[in-house]
Amino acid sequence: MPMNVLEIAVYAMVLTASHPNSFECVAVKPEGVNCTNGLTAKADGPNLLFSTGVVVRKDNQGRVSLSNGLQTRFDSSAWVAFQDAGQKPVVSVRKTGPLRFRFSNGFQCEAMGNPEDMARCYKP
Repeated sequence: MPMNVLEIAVYAMVLTASHPNSFECVAVKPEGVNCTNGLTAKADGPNLLFSTGVVVRKDNQGRVSLSNGLQTRFDSSAWVAFQDAGQKPVVSVRKTGPLRFRFSNGFQCEAMGNPEDMARCYKP
Protein backbone atom coordinates (compact mmCIF):
# COMPACT_ATOMS: atom_id res chain seq x y z
CA MET A 1 0.00 0.00 0.00
CA PRO A 2 1.98 3.06 -1.23
CA MET A 3 2.08 6.17 0.94
CA ASN A 4 1.76 9.70 -0.40
CA VAL A 5 4.10 12.66 0.17
CA LEU A 6 1.99 14.05 3.03
CA GLU A 7 2.03 10.71 4.87
CA ILE A 8 5.80 10.56 4.44
CA ALA A 9 6.08 14.12 5.83
CA VAL A 10 3.97 13.10 8.83
CA TYR A 11 6.27 10.14 9.57
CA ALA A 12 9.32 12.36 9.03
CA MET A 13 7.90 14.70 11.70
CA VAL A 14 7.32 11.74 14.03
CA LEU A 15 10.92 10.57 13.51
CA THR A 16 12.29 14.05 14.29
CA ALA A 17 9.77 14.97 17.02
CA SER A 18 12.43 15.22 19.71
CA HIS A 19 14.10 18.06 17.75
CA PRO A 20 11.40 19.41 15.41
CA ASN A 21 12.13 21.92 12.66
CA SER A 22 10.16 23.19 9.70
CA PHE A 23 10.77 21.29 6.47
CA GLU A 24 9.31 20.47 3.07
CA CYS A 25 9.11 17.14 1.26
CA VAL A 26 9.09 16.70 -2.50
CA ALA A 27 8.36 13.63 -4.61
CA VAL A 28 11.32 12.54 -6.69
CA LYS A 29 9.92 10.04 -9.16
CA PRO A 30 10.53 7.16 -9.31
CA GLU A 31 13.04 7.20 -6.43
CA GLY A 32 10.79 8.35 -3.58
CA VAL A 33 10.60 11.52 -1.49
CA ASN A 34 13.29 13.96 -0.36
CA CYS A 35 12.72 16.21 2.67
CA THR A 36 14.68 19.36 3.48
CA ASN A 37 15.32 18.08 7.03
CA GLY A 38 17.73 15.55 5.53
CA LEU A 39 15.41 12.54 5.51
CA THR A 40 14.57 10.65 2.37
CA ALA A 41 12.07 7.83 1.95
CA LYS A 42 11.29 5.26 -0.68
CA ALA A 43 8.99 2.30 -1.12
CA ASP A 44 10.37 -0.97 0.18
CA GLY A 45 7.82 -3.46 -1.11
CA PRO A 46 4.58 -2.60 0.72
CA ASN A 47 6.56 -0.67 3.38
CA LEU A 48 8.29 2.69 3.56
CA LEU A 49 12.06 2.85 4.14
CA PHE A 50 13.62 6.05 5.51
CA SER A 51 17.27 6.96 4.94
CA THR A 52 17.81 6.43 8.69
CA GLY A 53 17.01 2.74 8.21
CA VAL A 54 13.62 3.00 9.93
CA VAL A 55 10.90 1.01 8.19
CA VAL A 56 7.25 2.11 8.45
CA ARG A 57 4.80 -0.75 8.04
CA LYS A 58 1.11 -0.15 7.46
CA ASP A 59 -1.28 -3.09 7.35
CA ASN A 60 -4.62 -3.41 5.54
CA GLN A 61 -6.50 -2.24 8.65
CA GLY A 62 -4.46 0.98 8.83
CA ARG A 63 -2.34 -0.08 11.81
CA VAL A 64 1.18 1.31 11.74
CA SER A 65 4.39 -0.03 13.21
CA LEU A 66 7.90 1.40 13.00
CA SER A 67 11.05 -0.71 13.08
CA ASN A 68 12.65 1.64 15.66
CA GLY A 69 10.18 0.44 18.30
CA LEU A 70 7.68 3.30 18.14
CA GLN A 71 4.14 2.11 18.61
CA THR A 72 0.83 3.83 17.94
CA ARG A 73 -2.11 4.20 20.28
CA PHE A 74 -5.44 5.72 19.26
CA ASP A 75 -7.56 7.63 21.75
CA SER A 76 -11.22 8.65 21.73
CA SER A 77 -10.48 12.27 20.79
CA ALA A 78 -9.00 11.34 17.37
CA TRP A 79 -5.35 11.75 18.42
CA VAL A 80 -2.81 9.07 17.52
CA ALA A 81 -0.04 8.84 20.10
CA PHE A 82 3.39 7.58 19.07
CA GLN A 83 5.06 5.92 22.06
CA ASP A 84 8.49 4.43 22.57
CA ALA A 85 8.98 0.81 23.64
CA GLY A 86 8.46 1.83 27.30
CA GLN A 87 5.11 3.42 26.33
CA LYS A 88 6.50 6.92 26.96
CA PRO A 89 4.80 9.45 24.63
CA VAL A 90 7.00 10.83 21.86
CA VAL A 91 4.42 12.91 19.95
CA SER A 92 0.72 12.81 19.10
CA VAL A 93 -0.93 13.71 15.82
CA ARG A 94 -4.45 14.17 14.52
CA LYS A 95 -6.03 15.00 11.20
CA THR A 96 -7.54 18.50 11.18
CA GLY A 97 -8.57 18.75 7.53
CA PRO A 98 -8.53 16.87 4.24
CA LEU A 99 -4.78 17.43 3.72
CA ARG A 100 -3.64 18.72 7.13
CA PHE A 101 -2.35 17.18 10.37
CA ARG A 102 -1.63 18.84 13.73
CA PHE A 103 1.01 17.64 16.20
CA SER A 104 1.19 17.92 19.97
CA ASN A 105 4.55 19.72 19.60
CA GLY A 106 2.82 22.71 17.93
CA PHE A 107 3.77 21.81 14.36
CA GLN A 108 1.42 21.00 11.53
CA CYS A 109 1.93 19.22 8.21
CA GLU A 110 -0.05 19.91 5.05
CA ALA A 111 0.00 19.20 1.34
CA MET A 112 1.23 22.00 -0.94
CA GLY A 113 0.48 22.63 -4.59
CA ASN A 114 -0.24 19.29 -6.19
CA PRO A 115 -0.82 17.08 -3.11
CA GLU A 116 0.95 14.18 -4.80
CA ASP A 117 4.16 16.20 -5.24
CA MET A 118 4.82 18.32 -2.15
CA ALA A 119 4.09 18.69 1.55
CA ARG A 120 5.41 20.89 4.34
CA CYS A 121 5.62 20.75 8.11
CA TYR A 122 5.94 23.99 10.04
CA LYS A 123 5.02 25.77 13.24
CA PRO A 124 2.26 28.32 12.51
